[in-house]
Amino acid sequence: MKKLERVFVALGSNLSPRGKHLADARKMLRSISLGGWMESRIYETPPVGPEGQGPYFNQVVSFWYSKGETRLLYYLKGAELLLGRKPSGHWCAREIDMDLLYYGNRIRSGRPELPHKEVSKRQFVLVPLCDIAPEWVDPLSGLPVNLMLKHLQNSEGALNFPIISEETTE
Repeated sequence: MKKLERVFVALGSNLSPRGKHLADARKMLRSISLGGWMESRIYETPPVGPEGQGPYFNQVVSFWYSKGETRLLYYLKGAELLLGRKPSGHWCAREIDMDLLYYGNRIRSGRPELPHKEVSKRQFVLVPLCDIAPEWVDPLSGLPVNLMLKHLQNSEGALNFPIISEETTE
């Protein structure tokens, strides 16, 4: 058995019903969690990528896992398909997106790249990540994620994302 590690997964959806897509993704991830479940609030964020997309619901979840980063990545990609994700191109609208942000303190190139290469550049990832683990230290930069968020907000301005209530399923 591999070592138990804290993992962080970003969830996103910008195709209706966004809230249900996130709830279904959380349910699938809870089924493989070995405990320590944490989930951020859900934020509505502007899309990144091609024009004409609707806003996203974004969230970060964390839990203990022990079967390795490659197996978790395959699980995430398979779960996306089971939850109805259709191929649509890079950064296009999607039913569900599940990105592995951190697998413990692992640093790795290739697939999966760890930490996720976009973590430090995305407020829509760092804001919910700070909800659940503001002191988590990024193994590449050596900075806690709350300081990474502060640096990013200082450079591009703080984006104030609306918080979505759990009753919202659109």
